[in-house]
Amino acid sequence: MYLGPAFLFAAFASLFYVPSFLDIPFGLLTPRQLVSQLLFSVFALISLAALARSIELDPVWPWRPEFRRVMNWLMGRTQ
Repeated sequence: MYLGPAFLFAAFASLFYVPSFLDIPFGLLTPRQLVSQLLFSVFALISLAALARSIELDPVWPWRPEFRRVMNWLMGRTQ
C-alpha cells in the first residue's frame, strides 16, 4: 500500500537531481538549480517516509506475520 508511492516519489525526486550539488558554492547556484535541488530534497524525504511506512505496515515484507501466514498457506504448511 505504501510501497507504490515510495517508488513514485523516488522517480519524481530523480527528475530534479542536480549533479555535484554539494560541490557548487551556494553563491554560484542559479535559482533554477536551487529550486530543483529543493524539490529533489522534498521528494526524496517523502519517498523515504513512504518506504519507512511501508516497512512498518505493508504485508509484502518477509518479517511481517501476514507474509509468513500467506507463504505457509501457499506451501501447504499448517500452523
